[in-house]
Amino acid sequence: MNAQPLDNRGGSTSQKRSGAIRRALPAILFGLLPALAATAARDPFWPIGYEPPKPEPVAAVAAPTPAAPEKSVARPKEPPVNRPISEDDWAAARKSLIVSGYTQSVRPGTGETRIQVMINRRTYAPGDTLSITNLNIHFVWRIESLANRELKLQQIEAARINVSNSPTLKQ
Repeated sequence: MNAQPLDNRGGSTSQKRSGAIRRALPAILFGLLPALAATAARDPFWPIGYEPPKPEPVAAVAAPTPAAPEKSVARPKEPPVNRPISEDDWAAARKSLIVSGYTQSVRPGTGETRIQVMINRRTYAPGDTLSITNLNIHFVWRIESLANRELKLQQIEAARINVSNSPTLKQ
């Protein structure tokens, strides 16, 4: 038989200790509550030991009343000067094209030979159009030929992208 020592009231000592802990538990938790709230207010992504800057008190400064209202002259905005697209712009855009490989295949039924090139991770064949944007200029080429692994491009058009008219480029 399990014999536990009895106290004067007839209960065991372990029951007496667990009862004392149960009575003290709300007081302990209540004492830890402010510490938990302080850690919850801290951003969990801040580095250890980081303290955010204290907000500066806003001083109440009386605004001086203007003696006479100032007249502002509205100047019309001058449109940006669009310089023409030069051969240097075309050359810079051509350098941004990365040719990663050529393929040549023959169809078994017809014997037709097909040549393709991979430019900037996309596959193109002769006659396809290639477009790229470089330095806010949109360039379009047509692939003329891929004979002997030599890429020949024909310049089709180039247009400057106007930031004020483009909703995707506005910041």
